[in-house]
Amino acid sequence: MKLLKKITSIALGALLLGSSLLSAPANAAQMEPENFVETQAVPAYAVGESGERFYFDNIEQKLGVAQPAAYWSPCGVFDKNEKLVRTFSRQTVKGVSGRTAYLRCGTNKVVKGKNIGWGYRHIKAGHMNDWNNQAVFLGANWRDFADWATNEALKWSCLKKYQSGNKTIRYGGVYELRDSRGRIIKKVGVTASVSATNSRLITSHPDSVNRACGK
Repeated sequence: MKLLKKITSIALGALLLGSSLLSAPANAAQMEPENFVETQAVPAYAVGESGERFYFDNIEQKLGVAQPAAYWSPCGVFDKNEKLVRTFSRQTVKGVSGRTAYLRCGTNKVVKGKNIGWGYRHIKAGHMNDWNNQAVFLGANWRDFADWATNEALKWSCLKKYQSGNKTIRYGGVYELRDSRGRIIKKVGVTASVSATNSRLITSHPDSVNRACGK
């Protein structure tokens, strides 16, 4: 009962701040209504195609389970663009070499109001709020959740497609937010882009399931 009150308090607090789990992030595509089933329960965990569960912090402490940990190296003001932040494994794509994706500090470059940068700085500037809108109800840091969801998209993809126009590989993934009884509250897509020439992770952000999976 204490746990339920604590989770409910977190959810209500987020709602008062104007965040809504059932509304799309400001910079992401709209989530299709057919992609989720509303329940009166509060989310208990997220689960990806791998079957791995990402528990909310308070549930994690209660159950004594550990989250998948991956360290992201910091990117300071004076750190070089090529500084390595995190290395991901990824599915191979026919005709394109490479089994890894390198998240580097990258750039935050805005042209005519559009962020055309790449890497961590691009994700932080252009999609941190998108990730935080998902992570806030999980009681999680946006980087921790972005890491988990990006890993799901790269390794258990619903879409992997080479795009010759900009020489990138587009990966799509899906995860579900579920309540404590395993009922699906919402399905969310993840779109990640990797350079085919140098395996840089260019971007990763929440998306609609249809867009992420190319439907």
